[in-house]
Amino acid sequence: MNLFYSTDISETQIVLPEEEARHCTKVLRKTVGDEVYVIDGKGTLYLTKIEAVGKKDCVCGIISKTEAFGGHNYYVRMCVAPTKNIDRFEFFVEKAVEIGVDEIIPIVSDNSERKVLKLDRIERIVLSAMKQSYKATMPKIAELTDIKDVLSANYDGVKCIAHCEDQEKTLLRDIAGEHKTVTILIGPEGDFSIQEIEQAKQNGWKPVSLGESRLRTETAAIAAVHTVNVMNQ
Repeated sequence: MNLFYSTDISETQIVLPEEEARHCTKVLRKTVGDEVYVIDGKGTLYLTKIEAVGKKDCVCGIISKTEAFGGHNYYVRMCVAPTKNIDRFEFFVEKAVEIGVDEIIPIVSDNSERKVLKLDRIERIVLSAMKQSYKATMPKIAELTDIKDVLSANYDGVKCIAHCEDQEKTLLRDIAGEHKTVTILIGPEGDFSIQEIEQAKQNGWKPVSLGESRLRTETAAIAAVHTVNVMNQ
């Protein structure tokens, strides 16, 4: 089943935008009368039938709709420092969406080596991963954010910081299933500074461990998303 994405939706029709329409009609060779599935990024899956094919769009009549398609009843917010090698961060984004993440906040911390991020490219990766993994809800992607703003934010649920310092920590898996909203903070290649870790604890962030191994930033972030999803099944 191929999924297409559109926000141009009325009570009876959906108009696929140019890129989606091109893939539908030129690549997959769908034509008038064919049924196609469309998601709106807000959790709804539509079964539609193609009614008209234009040069830059495709009009589909709505047959039925399914709400909360591919969703879950908990919320995973990942605050992650983009890696120096952007491919690794993009790999995390893709896999996190496939597994099941609700919000990604790229952060800049004291030891960050990357302080510029092309958000439009990240959003395209999110869209592709959402469709590929049969989900209908588009995760929220924030602008690159200073860690101080994240540490002081009043997020619901439990707030967790994963760092490499030799301090007392709780295994993420032991608390991930106890809260319906989980926010996890993952640092850059050089880890968080001592000052950031202390500020986090002062603001109610719980130090957590992902296990015995020392993980790369993108690996730790993917493992964290997976842990929260598994513990909430």
